[in-house]
Amino acid sequence: MGRVIALGPGGKAQAPVRDDRARPVIEAVRSLGLLDQLLISPVCKTESEAGDLRLALYRSARYYCACGAMYCTRKHKNTPPDNGCPDNGQRISCRADVVTVTDPTTGRKRWAVQFTLMDKREAMRAVIAKYGPDPNRWPYFAKRKQLKER
Repeated sequence: MGRVIALGPGGKAQAPVRDDRARPVIEAVRSLGLLDQLLISPVCKTESEAGDLRLALYRSARYYCACGAMYCTRKHKNTPPDNGCPDNGQRISCRADVVTVTDPTTGRKRWAVQFTLMDKREAMRAVIAKYGPDPNRWPYFAKRKQLKER
């Protein structure tokens, strides 16, 4: 199944719908100091349930800021001169994949979500340190102008 992207005014793609179901997970990972570590969720019964959990983690992290402001991530960018949240709230980025887990006793296949939560500000600083401050030299920059094919 292909990815469905919501279209808004003028036919432009919209950001994913806000989803805070995994916010307690993000806060627990931050408070325990488990950022930048590979973690695995409890086992899910179906693959679609695991996919739902993966999307919940991704969307919760997308809109998460430790300052607690509802739209902090929409108002303030992570790049200079903004440098993120003015209240020094920590923003989180997520990488999540659905993985299969085999139950050793029954041999049945189950699904889980393997994920890593990262600090967005530190990730941006690492990219700048590695590739330089010019976004056109970065391996991926969403706002880079693409050349049109002829």
